[in-house]
Parts: sequence; structure tokens; C-alpha cells
Amino acid sequence: MADLHDRAEMLNRVNDIQADLIAFCGDLHNGSSAAEARPVAKALAGLDLPVLIVPGNMDHRNVVPEIWKSFGFRMMHCASFQFGKYGFLGMGGMTVKSPQKLADSARYYHEDGDVYRTLTKICKEISGSEFQIVMVHQPPRNFRDKIYSGEHTGCISLHRFIEEFQPDLALCGHIHEDWGEDHIGRTIVVNVGEMRRGYAALIELNDEIKVQWMEP
Repeated sequence: MADLHDRAEMLNRVNDIQADLIAFCGDLHNGSSAAEARPVAKALAGLDLPVLIVPGNMDHRNVVPEIWKSFGFRMMHCASFQFGKYGFLGMGGMTVKSPQKLADSARYYHEDGDVYRTLTKICKEISGSEFQIVMVHQPPRNFRDKIYSGEHTGCISLHRFIEEFQPDLALCGHIHEDWGEDHIGRTIVVNVGEMRRGYAALIELNDEIKVQWMEP
């Protein structure tokens, strides 16, 4: 899932789904204060599944880490995690060029090249995994990243990382209007869609990767 933007009631749509874990690709919140964010995090925790989560551009750095930790979420920003034979890498936020935005200590903003450098540094931590999964908020450039104007707004260095390292699966969100599945080489790229409107993906990882879609 991704992009719930504080619409906790939409989680009722996945109450009865059988799954092993939730991979949440950012924007659980909507620029919220701690008081606003806490009940939404509590609702996600109420699904009673392990939650791996990266922050989005609307999840504020000075709010979410403490709240997410209190509900037992695994923060995957610049981190790896092993879940059985599945290895996860994560980096949240989004790339910006403006020095003023980069200086905003409340936001998960970074330069484009930081994504490649970070994922390359930590990918060795899951090198022995049978399945390797990357969790990000912003899609890779030219893959499920097209906004309404037709412009591609994804991360260039994420595309480079996927192209070079070829993980099995790359999960993202952020660009609400370009949800769906794509490929970079053998890597399946899934923009899981905007959960605020009822979009999500149920992904089965066995000998082959199967993606089933939830739609409004």
C-alpha cells in the first residue's frame, strides 16, 4: 500500500485479506501533526500484520519516527530487513533540486543521487536472500511516474540502481495517477496506487511473482 494520506477508514477494505506482511510505500499521513497522525498509525497497526514502511514526502521527519516505532512498524528508510527468504531494502522521501527544500529538516527530501548511493551501500546486507525487494516512495524515472501533464517525474538514480542490481521487485507509490505494473529488465516495478482512493496491490512471491489489484 501507499498514499493513504490519513484516510484511516479506507483500511477497512483490507481487513479480511490474508497476507504475511504489509509493505507501505509512504504518505501514510498528510503533513499531519502527531495528534492527527497517531490514530491513523493505530488503525494500520490494527490490521495485526508486520508493517514495513518508508516515509513519503507528506510524512514529516519530526513526527513519524517515534509514532511508527511505538506501534511496532519497521522503519525502512535507508535500511534493510530480512523476512525469511525475502530481503527488503528501503529508502523513503522524494528527490528535490531546490536548496531551500533540501534544507527543510521536517521533510524527507534528498538529492537524486543519494538514492543510488544509499541503496548500493546497503544492498549487500540482503545479498544472500532468495528474493530481493526494494521499497521506495518515488518511482524510478520513466516507469509508473507519469503525472497528468505527461511529464515523467521519477528518480533517475533509482532507475540506475534497479537497472544495475536487478532486484526481483520494486515497490513504490507517490504518483497517484500512474499506478500499475512495469519492468526494468527482470525487475517488476509496481506502483501500488493511492490507498486514499482504494487502490492497493496483493503480491504473491513464490516461483513467480503475481500481482493482484484492489481498485475502488
